[in-house]
Amino acid sequence: MILMAIVLLLAGVVCLFVPQVPRVAGVVAIIVGVAIGIASAVVIVPAGHVGVPILFGKVQQFHLAEGLHLVNPLLVVEKMSVRTEFYTMSVVSGEGQVQGDDSIMVLSSDGLQMPLDVTVAYRLVPEDAPWVYKNIGISYAAKLIRPASRTAIREAASTFTAQEAYSIKRQELAESTQQLLEKRLKDLLSKYEDFTGEGVLIQQVMLRNVALPTRVRRAIEEKLSAEQDAQRMEFVLAKETKEAERKRIEAGGIADFQKIVSEGISDKLLQWKGIDATLEISKSNNAKVVIIGSGDNGLPVILNADKD
Repeated sequence: MILMAIVLLLAGVVCLFVPQVPRVAGVVAIIVGVAIGIASAVVIVPAGHVGVPILFGKVQQFHLAEGLHLVNPLLVVEKMSVRTEFYTMSVVSGEGQVQGDDSIMVLSSDGLQMPLDVTVAYRLVPEDAPWVYKNIGISYAAKLIRPASRTAIREAASTFTAQEAYSIKRQELAESTQQLLEKRLKDLLSKYEDFTGEGVLIQQVMLRNVALPTRVRRAIEEKLSAEQDAQRMEFVLAKETKEAERKRIEAGGIADFQKIVSEGISDKLLQWKGIDATLEISKSNNAKVVIIGSGDNGLPVILNADKD
């Protein structure tokens, strides 16, 4: 654009000094040239992007944030996205057959091949955009994210069995993959002596599917079901054992109580209680006949103890 502006300005000036050309044409050319020159000095970086300034083919050591900027008209600004991007290791069929160029097949620790469906969420670090553009280019995802991701998922999967990856440790597999991926990226970027930043930030690794053959998947599911039944039975047995122990303790307590009570009750105590009860009854206003010493063990016999 700046070259066009310069050409128009020169043409406009020439037109002003050539009698055969109307002065209006020269004035218009100058105005258009000035407008284009001003426009070339204004750069708008859209939301979610960063501007990488380039002057005569040389990448500058600063970046332009989103928004309106006044820059050197000779600059060319390359816009790069800093939004979250996704790289997916493609879809696999239900029977575990690999489909697509980016499908990934890994080997578990127990030697079983597992096609996976994995998505990596990443984004470009704005401060490192000029360096990435200069050394790696716009297609940094294909040169960095893709090879590092495929290497990391294979390394991580090799430490898990097929059953763990399919069921109980799927999240752990994803987390292990992310840690290894971050390490692989760091190793790749460390090859450049002048680089000290992060370059690309890995936000999350999502393991969406572990596609095993039907017979293998059913075998794993049956094994998990059997393990759950065994755990349930262990719980029932533990509960019954505790209940039996509770009843045993309760029975022991009752037996101890009865023993203490039986040992503490004597004939003399019963006679004393009988005499004490007789005294209380004799004090009441009911009509009664008390025969002293006629009952068992010499206790009184009370007759006609009717209410008033």
